Order: sequence, then C-alpha cells, then structure tokens
Amino acid sequence: MATTGKDAKRAAAVPKFDPDEARRQLKEFLDADQDVPSHHPLYPLSLLLSAWEDAQESEKRDYTSRLGADKGVGKDEARTMLSVGSLDSDDDYMLVHTRQALRLFIGRGRDPEGKLARIPGAKNVGSALRNLWQLSGQDNPYADWMLILSEFEIDDLMKQLGQAVAEARGRIETLGAEGMHLSILKSREPAKVTLGFRSPYGFLISRLVMDFDLYVRVVKTLAGRDLISAEKERELLNARLRPMRAFFDRVLRNQNVLQVPAYAALTRADVLDPKSKDIKDRVQALAEIWPGLPAEVLERRKLPKHAKSIRRGTVREADPTEPEDAEEAGLL
Repeated sequence: MATTGKDAKRAAAVPKFDPDEARRQLKEFLDADQDVPSHHPLYPLSLLLSAWEDAQESEKRDYTSRLGADKGVGKDEARTMLSVGSLDSDDDYMLVHTRQALRLFIGRGRDPEGKLARIPGAKNVGSALRNLWQLSGQDNPYADWMLILSEFEIDDLMKQLGQAVAEARGRIETLGAEGMHLSILKSREPAKVTLGFRSPYGFLISRLVMDFDLYVRVVKTLAGRDLISAEKERELLNARLRPMRAFFDRVLRNQNVLQVPAYAALTRADVLDPKSKDIKDRVQALAEIWPGLPAEVLERRKLPKHAKSIRRGTVREADPTEPEDAEEAGLL
C-alpha cells in the first residue's frame, strides 16, 4: 500500500530517539551505575536507551563479522577476504657490475686479525632502517625523525651521484662529438643479488647502491680510456664512498639507540605528557642524545614517506579488510 501524504507527515512528526539527550536525563542513574526503578517517570526512557544500545552493539557485531562488507553480501562471502594472502615477491634482484658497489652492499665484518676496519654494508643498513620503520609504526616520534633525516640523506647522496655521473658522461659525449664513440663499461658476468627486504627502505638503499655501481662504471670508463689517471680514479671513487659510509654509520648508531627497550617503548603521548618520573627521565635522556625534536614531527605534521597512519591514538596494523591503495579507498 502506498504511503499517503498524511502518513508521511505523521512519520515525520514522530521524534527520533536521541541517545545523548537520554543519557543527559538519566545521568544521575548512569553515574551511580544504578537501574532506574520501574515506578520512576524516566523508566520508559531507560528501556528505550537500553534497547537502542543493544541494537547498536548488534549492528557493530554484524558489521565486524561481515568484515565491513556492503549490504547484501553474506558473512561467508565476505570472509573469503581473509583467505587472500599478503602481497609478496621472492623474485626481486639487482645486477651489480662492480666489486666496489658489491662491497658497499655486503659490507665487511670485523677482521679477526685486526688488520682491516669494519665497513657497514647497505644490506645491514636496510635492516636498520626497517627496525626504525617498525618503531615508527609504534608511534615513536624519534624513529620518525631519524627516518626523515635518513630519507633526506639518501636523496642527497643519490642526487650527488647523479650529478657526478652526468659530468663524467659529459666528457665521453664530448669525445663522441669529435668522432670517438665510447661505451660505458659493464661486467660480462654481473652479480645477481637477491633483494629480500621487508620494508620500502631496503629497496631505497638498494637504489643508492645501483647508482653508485653506475658511477663506478663511468669513472672506470674514463680511466680505462685514458681520460683520467688511476690516482684520479681512486680520488673520485673515495669522494663518493666517504659520505655514504658515514651515513651508514649514523643509521646504525641511531638504530642502536632506539633499540634500547626503554627508548623503543616511548610514544608521542609519552613525549607530550610524561605520566611518570620514569617516562620523564627516558624522554629527557633521548632529548639529550638528540636535542631539538621538531614540533612538526612530534605533532605528525611531517612524517616519513612510508609512515603508517594513526587512528584514535593507535597505529593501524596490517588489516586485510582495509583498501591497499588510494584508488580502492576512493581517494583517486
């Protein structure tokens, strides 16, 4: 039967239940955690509030059991989402043409005889950045700060390598204009290095290694074609290696500090408002190690490129019911 105009007006005239107003009127009983007596004038209102809250809880349970699926989708159908595994790959690798770049990647351990100094490798640095990334996911503002600084340094190092490669190639291209065409040296059997990183930062540091690999190839091309001396070759390579190794040392030191359990457990809430003397002492100790934590980092206005988002003061964990990209989330 079609709804008449009178029925529509009558339905519109019925006031909607307002739980906030109901709680305000029942505040005395709610604060005391007491039931409203059946003879009390507010007893019917308390029943309405109780029924409304039960309905809300039932709706939440149903929504959760269906993993947030749209109406019309059954629970069994919706829960097939749980069977979809996380995205992964075991086929990522890079081809390294020079021993210098490979050494930069694998590093060098402590020499038992003490004749050679230890050289931190990019592989271990990638793992250290992953540890900082995990601490960032626990809302540790110092981990965010260290990641931001690391991203800036990596970008700067890659930019410097790119400029150096362009300058070196410019000399080769000048010869080409004169009629001598030279190709960039490459290995007949480049090393295939598997990339088993579990964070974006491992791949970022690998790109730095590959940029250095190309730089070495170009510099060795200049030396092998009598465009620079062997001494100049060593000078150019060391000039690029020194800042990278210094950066590697800093990342490992930063990670070692934040891996201390007392510091790793700190969150933004602790830094903003220490709830105990112990927390206050730990916050102060970190402030002495790294003074000047930027307010924009502490307030999450500036974050690392791959920072996890925060909801209601908690870090979002991996959730198979969440959209994996901006397009699926309706942001594009």
